[in-house]
Amino acid sequence: MGAGQFLEIEVRVFDVLRIMMPNRAFASCVCFAAGMVISGFFDPLTVIFGSLMILSIYCSQAIFNNLLDIEGDKVNAPDRPLVNGSLTVEFARNLMIFLIVLGFVFAYLISPWMIFVSFLYIFYGIIYSSFTKAKWYLAYFTLATSHVVTPLVSGYLIFGQLDEKIIIIALFMYLTEMIVWSLKDYKDVEGDARTGVMTLPVVMNPKKAAGITFLALCLPLFLMWMPWQMLGLSTAFLIVYLIAGVMRYCLGKQLLENQSPAVAANILKNFRLVLLLQMIGWCLS
Repeated sequence: MGAGQFLEIEVRVFDVLRIMMPNRAFASCVCFAAGMVISGFFDPLTVIFGSLMILSIYCSQAIFNNLLDIEGDKVNAPDRPLVNGSLTVEFARNLMIFLIVLGFVFAYLISPWMIFVSFLYIFYGIIYSSFTKAKWYLAYFTLATSHVVTPLVSGYLIFGQLDEKIIIIALFMYLTEMIVWSLKDYKDVEGDARTGVMTLPVVMNPKKAAGITFLALCLPLFLMWMPWQMLGLSTAFLIVYLIAGVMRYCLGKQLLENQSPAVAANILKNFRLVLLLQMIGWCLS
């Protein structure tokens, strides 16, 4: 194989990963594992298959979102694979179907409950890309549900049951994580405004919206005592959440100072790492 062919394959693989966005599902996979740990039972094989199911279904819905976003990406991100033609729409659709089937296979290997969760993920992906994405408050509720609450509750219910403990955790996650998903919108303000997508930065203007996002990022610093005290969690949870809270505060300060697309994209990437750290804190709880 010549150097030119190898480079072409490498670029194509990179483009496929860009429309699948698997890195954005890692925190959700850790949420699933954290839910199992919190329930008091941990099975490595279930965590592996559950994470593969979440990864497969998430990536399929990321492709679906890319397919619906082609017009907006012509403004926001003209270098995207489905916009610049490096990947065809037909290829993307076939890959999406393959990933959905793969996700159901992994779900089947775990339990009927996870098959239901797979349908839930597809439902979230469809309503987000087709409807809730256009209205910021619905969009952020959908994202918090699909990325954090659903995998956490799903992991808990594999071997546990719906009780006060997981309800308190779910409500806490909604309270602290819902509005911070506005971070993803600061890099797409121009394109969203042109296509009628009413995100928080579009509705309020980026400077004012940054203040709301900053407050949302700081919430865990003020509220982390609630699950710690109400559920009797370990000191390790409190320490990890304190570290994550300080990191979130620093990210929020950056956003207050600069709402440019490049800075916002970097803040969003770092926030996902902080979210991953928080899920580790729940595992240690």
